[in-house]
Amino acid sequence: QRLAGIYSAGTAQRFVNMEGVMPGKKVMILGSGDIGLIMARRMTFMGAEVKGCVELMPFSAGLKRNIVQCLDDYGIPLLLSHTVVDIAGRERLEGVTVAAVDERGLVTGTGYGAALVTARYGSYSAKCSVTLNAEQVWDPSQALAAPLSSDIVHSKNVLLYAPRRILQGFDILPNGEIYYSQVGSNAYTLNICRAAGPNQNAQDEVMILKHFGHGTQIVAEKASDGKTYIWLNSNASVDDSGEYGNNWSFSRVEFVPGTNEADGYAGDTFFLNKEQQYDQQVAVDFDARRLLVGSRKSGVRHFWIFDLDEVLALPLKEMTVSVTVGGGTGDGEKQTVERKIMGHDLNDCRVLGNFSFSAGTDKEHDVYSYSHQGHEINGDYIYFYEGNAVENSDDPGTYQSKAYVTVFNYNGRIVVPRTEVAAIADVNGLASEGFTQTGYAEGECIKVKEGKLYLGMACRDGSSSNRYANILVYDCVKKQ
Repeated sequence: QRLAGIYSAGTAQRFVNMEGVMPGKKVMILGSGDIGLIMARRMTFMGAEVKGCVELMPFSAGLKRNIVQCLDDYGIPLLLSHTVVDIAGRERLEGVTVAAVDERGLVTGTGYGAALVTARYGSYSAKCSVTLNAEQVWDPSQALAAPLSSDIVHSKNVLLYAPRRILQGFDILPNGEIYYSQVGSNAYTLNICRAAGPNQNAQDEVMILKHFGHGTQIVAEKASDGKTYIWLNSNASVDDSGEYGNNWSFSRVEFVPGTNEADGYAGDTFFLNKEQQYDQQVAVDFDARRLLVGSRKSGVRHFWIFDLDEVLALPLKEMTVSVTVGGGTGDGEKQTVERKIMGHDLNDCRVLGNFSFSAGTDKEHDVYSYSHQGHEINGDYIYFYEGNAVENSDDPGTYQSKAYVTVFNYNGRIVVPRTEVAAIADVNGLASEGFTQTGYAEGECIKVKEGKLYLGMACRDGSSSNRYANILVYDCVKKQ
């Protein structure tokens, strides 16, 4: 039996336009046809609070101008790939439950709590009670306030394969092995270096990858086949400085010391070309089976979260990528190359969450006011790392370095506010602990493992051209 308060768009239109009767004060519209869109505006005119317009399909059935004039102009949200899964009330409608639904009918939770999900087909229906419990976030903010000391140093002053090139990324396996990435001395290669553990040699076991990219974010995976794989960006283009970046994909490549891959990609390759966003960088939580892709476009940083197993199950399809390579010493003639690659298209995969934010302008308070230095996914949360080694204008050759960490949920809500990494700004501590006498300490890559936050820190000193790779570690606390 239909509760009072549930009307077709046409019936609601007749009540308002012909009889002058308001069907209700709070309105949710199911379906995005033109009549529904127009009624959203009409009900707003009449003083109702229109909560939103819910559409099961991933696109609206209405005209674009009606979406703009009837929803956007009045701040009424359009929820695509959503539907009403339950209603509340005995004789009159008192509330509705809305959930995200993909093309296979899978419902995705959008918040914590309990809900009754109802599935209907014709005269048949079935109900299921679902509870989504909140996972506690690992909060590093209190620990990050500590000055630099030996207590928070995981690995110190490690030289990589190209000693005058800076650390870009790292990851730590459960057995203690550390994998580092750095741009090669010739700028068009990327070095992946292995160390047996903290403070250990990282120059002997190296894999060299050509035209892959900048290596800002890497993931090391010890797979069930006993092999180690490195996830990293791939299919990069050369810029005016001769460096490679702005990549259009990421790849999962077996780590084989002595290998020299020259094609710009290798292994399994994945694409996520959302609205021509580029600079794709991957993070993986193998325990929670989650995969995060960070990308950017026009000063905006974007994040997309997927189910790892669904990503790995994507079929191969031919993808075309166009990149510019060459022009540097030993790198051949500069040219545009079109590659046809059998890869996995994440545009065909269910999205668990996504959000974006623009570059900030207030360096003391705004997220992304400094350069992006890495991101990480841990359970239900995204960790964002930014920073720069800022040269002192009144004392050239010395630096006041800055780095910050911010934690978001899948919808982009900040759950741990932007917190400065005091150790990286601790000029006296950097000197007394033997890192650098100049204060040069640039944040590079971030990892969260078993309640600990690991931050990469690249240092150099005025007395040497060598760049040293360092990793700081912080104990986090559980926060609801």
